[in-house]
Amino acid sequence: MTLPIWRSEWIVAGRRKRLLALNILIPLALVTPIAFSAAPPPHAAAVFTVLFVLFGTFGSSIPLIRDEESGLLARFTLAGAHPGGLVLQRVMASAALDLVELAPSIALIALGRGASPGLLGAAIPSVVVGLLAANLLGAWAAAVARSVAEGALFSAVSALLLLHLAGTFRSPTPGTWGAVVERWIPFRPLHEGLLALTGARGAIGAATESLLPALVLFVGLLVTWGRGPLTARARTRTGV
Repeated sequence: MTLPIWRSEWIVAGRRKRLLALNILIPLALVTPIAFSAAPPPHAAAVFTVLFVLFGTFGSSIPLIRDEESGLLARFTLAGAHPGGLVLQRVMASAALDLVELAPSIALIALGRGASPGLLGAAIPSVVVGLLAANLLGAWAAAVARSVAEGALFSAVSALLLLHLAGTFRSPTPGTWGAVVERWIPFRPLHEGLLALTGARGAIGAATESLLPALVLFVGLLVTWGRGPLTARARTRTGV
């Protein structure tokens, strides 16, 4: 079967209608009061960024841990599937589902803050980068966790650390090491895109700088495919 994990994620999501509805409605319920409030753009964008990143990170790590514990990844590996490719399929499928589920929330943010359709369209690529990065981070958190509880802990700690380094909570002083690191963090475009949607002027960075987080994300995806998380345990289970 071609791309088994990718296909199964979409099939299961379509059949679990209650969970799909909750994954759409809960972010909407959290976003709505802030989107239509007088909260300053930096504060509103920080809340939205944290929500989206944790949504993607937890949604990636917990199911991966359960799949590994159940032996699902090991069975696909034994059947000849590339272990890193399986994890990469899950990351891609989960990020795509996150985008679908968060799309109403993103549209509501734009509506509540009076953002133009052009600005909304310009922010979508940054959201895609951020959700891919969040799901990739969740996969690596799952790789070092030995239980669902550990996976949740590692996901939360690593996501919040990277959000801090991305300047979500406080912009680093220009010329410091924090300002240099911020340029490379894949969550930075997401934060800047949401800043723009909430009304901050000049939030989206220069094109050259925006490519740096995308480059880091691409390298992370490549490493995941080649020698990615959970592959060692999958090979140990199967003896390959």
